[in-house]
Amino acid sequence: MQTFRTKLGQVETTLLEAGVYCGHGYDSVTDEAVALVLGAADLPPAQTLALLDQPFPSDAEARLATLLDRRCRQRLPVAYCLGESHLAGLRFIADSRALVPRSPIAHVVAERLSPWWSQGRDPAVIVDVCCGGGSLGLIAAEAFPGAAVLLSDLEPQAISLAAENGALHQHLDRVLMLRADLLSALRSGSADVVLANPPYVSRGEMAELPLEYCHEPRMALEADADGTELAVTLLREAVRVLTPDGLMLLEVGETWVALEKRLPRVPFLWLELPQGGAGVAAISAQELRDWDAAGIL
Repeated sequence: MQTFRTKLGQVETTLLEAGVYCGHGYDSVTDEAVALVLGAADLPPAQTLALLDQPFPSDAEARLATLLDRRCRQRLPVAYCLGESHLAGLRFIADSRALVPRSPIAHVVAERLSPWWSQGRDPAVIVDVCCGGGSLGLIAAEAFPGAAVLLSDLEPQAISLAAENGALHQHLDRVLMLRADLLSALRSGSADVVLANPPYVSRGEMAELPLEYCHEPRMALEADADGTELAVTLLREAVRVLTPDGLMLLEVGETWVALEKRLPRVPFLWLELPQGGAGVAAISAQELRDWDAAGIL
């Protein structure tokens, strides 16, 4: 009899032998094996250890074989194989219309932006720019039940996925979708919080990415020659868009080094996050105004 324990071991071995790359929300092939086995058995992620010695359902074998083919031969990320992803305790529909949700900003947002938002009131308007499938904005909607949330992206396919995720979490009464180029469509002083995870992979880095990344929309990954152009544009636009006591969270990953070289006089504060992740900055509206006035942006 095959148990969940023996099946997990077999799947982990298969993933190791296939040489898959773990970089889309799962840290190891062990984590990926758990997700695939539970997905094949149509079980949610939260399980007790008692499941390990339970028999693996025979009617899940074909489903698991299909998932392993997608993962090992086609090199689809696990989230695309399963059609869903989990981030900051929430489930999201995931497919190739947008990047797999994995931003480390999510955990800061889930903790109500503490300690970076300290205005004595909840933000009234939160903008998730370059939103993809909308995960960051929807996590913000959960964290701040009274806030209006705007999910903005240039790609219509991403907006369609964000709308589906908004419906999944029943937030469409206060979550709006906007197709726009960065922050250009927003009024001055209209946003308390801007969550920004723009494309920041340089052209040179794109050529070196593992095969798994080839299934994600290229436009959502690739920026310019050094990966900083969109981040710089967002910083400059946020000067106008944020309220006087507003806050911007910006993620640029490993491109933070290139961003510091491009803006050498800007004193970025890069967060050390318990869940890991590099290149996340917390920036107040006042700091942005000061940098802009000093001509260093």
